[in-house]
Amino acid sequence: MSRFTDESGMFADFNFKLVVIDSILDQSPSFESELAEMKRRYLEPVDHFCYLEEPVPEMVSYFQKLRLTEEDLDKVLELEFDGGNCIYFLLKPDWDGEEDIFDVTSVQGWERLKNLYSVFWSSMCTPDVLAPFRDRGIEMNI
Repeated sequence: MSRFTDESGMFADFNFKLVVIDSILDQSPSFESELAEMKRRYLEPVDHFCYLEEPVPEMVSYFQKLRLTEEDLDKVLELEFDGGNCIYFLLKPDWDGEEDIFDVTSVQGWERLKNLYSVFWSSMCTPDVLAPFRDRGIEMNI
């Protein structure tokens, strides 16, 4: 289980929430301007060539508390479980994809994603974690 929690209560696994957020980052989400300000304040000053032991605490806290709107959730059409997702670099700009800090252990709460039709998997969880999608007939690209 993730060492961080989804304080909004939307998803059982904070790391799954990150996958959901990543899927709408380029679709003008409701939090777009807030996130731009967070990036300016907490990521622009970070030396991206310096190893960070932990994710940026302010960014973790922001995403933990973030409550996605129904409009945000409706924009989720596809999910991509991949270590190269942009969301991880918003939390840990120097992340190399080798640590397991963002691994997903549960997709509980995925039912909120009413328009989800496709899931792509290459990493970030074991395939059995994705069974609820397969069981509901969601297109799986594994």
